Amino acid sequence: MTTLLPFASALDSARILRDVLGPVVAQGPILRRPRLGTLAERLHADDRALRQARRLRRRYGDGPVLLRLPGRTLALVLAPADVHRLLAETPEPFAAASGEKVAALTHFQPHAVLVTNSSLRATRRKLNEQALDAHSPVHHHGHRFVEVVREELDALHATLGWNDFRAIWSRVVRRIVLGDAARDNVVLTTQLDQLRADANWAQLGPSHDELRTRFLASIAQYVDKAEPGSLVESLSLQPEELDPAGQVPHWLFAFDAAGIALWRLFAVLGTRPALLEPIVAEAYHPEASPLLAYAGAAVQESLRLWPTTLVVLRQSGEPTVWRDRVAPAGTEFAIVSSVFHRDDEALDFANDFEPTVWLDGRADGTWPIFPFSEGPAGCPGRNVVLLTTSTAVSRVATQYDLDVDPATRGRLSGPMPGTFNHANIRIGFWPKRP
Repeated sequence: MTTLLPFASALDSARILRDVLGPVVAQGPILRRPRLGTLAERLHADDRALRQARRLRRRYGDGPVLLRLPGRTLALVLAPADVHRLLAETPEPFAAASGEKVAALTHFQPHAVLVTNSSLRATRRKLNEQALDAHSPVHHHGHRFVEVVREELDALHATLGWNDFRAIWSRVVRRIVLGDAARDNVVLTTQLDQLRADANWAQLGPSHDELRTRFLASIAQYVDKAEPGSLVESLSLQPEELDPAGQVPHWLFAFDAAGIALWRLFAVLGTRPALLEPIVAEAYHPEASPLLAYAGAAVQESLRLWPTTLVVLRQSGEPTVWRDRVAPAGTEFAIVSSVFHRDDEALDFANDFEPTVWLDGRADGTWPIFPFSEGPAGCPGRNVVLLTTSTAVSRVATQYDLDVDPATRGRLSGPMPGTFNHANIRIGFWPKRP
């Protein structure tokens, strides 16, 4: 007789929704809601999620633990080995295109590889890998991307809030992804923001079909133009059935998350000047670290401490066995990133800012730390993101003195906070004297 995985009690299900999954939805999994991010920070949402996960492990074992929700079964992942299994066994039997993810992302990228479950998935994945040079340490247009980052960040000298910095970072993103012709196309970013706001509500969100059509048509025009030195340059001759232009919205979306990681990182660096020393040293000696390894490690540490992908979803199309117990077909598995990244019972550096863990192998242990996911559905743009963000960190470290607002400085004065709302940070960028 088949024994199912344990279902959480009604009380535990309510606690999971309140402390683990509810804050993810409230903060905005697709486009952050700044006010609710502030509330999550005040309530220490990520700390509460970790405490609940530990309690659930004690009560239900390694799980996953099942929740009955209207119309579907959700499984909260509790064991580190299960995280690795779900990510390694994608897309079969665990599809990256889970029902909840498809309902959300189709608002602005209906044909992207992440929401493709058909026979086109493999070829769309290959298309993304080729365009992003996923298997190369540096994208073949990497020198151009570095120039763009430096040009745009040389205009930082002022006191900025998140929206100010995001406007600058968005110019970087549009130039890298679409080409210089898109530099000042703020309308495109505004359209994407509206569609992402709708996506926060998944299938319950409003459907702005006309807006999506205009947005995707604008993307297609840049793809047709194929500006030299841009990421879309390689898409113009790809088969139409793959919808090459339809892959681009996800690149814009992911690059926005990179900007959030950068903004938090600048706050940390401005609060702890000693962390700047190795970044500045490698910037002045590129022959010793041509790929800016320490700056890239600092970016990854920002992503570990405060994941920009709040939850990773997978869905099984068939019954799956977990330690002699079964999850029914159609189960949607939820991996809450911070629950693993910040577990101080497993990681002695959990609440510290330690970029060296990305250089000495400690981040590559058996405990799951996955800022760019992993396995067959791992982020194909990882190297592009690390190149551009490490360049940004290096440029800021060598060109500016950082002056962080007092409230943020106070939050970062001790152990790194579990929840850290980037939208409240203000930083002064003052050009260094020659």
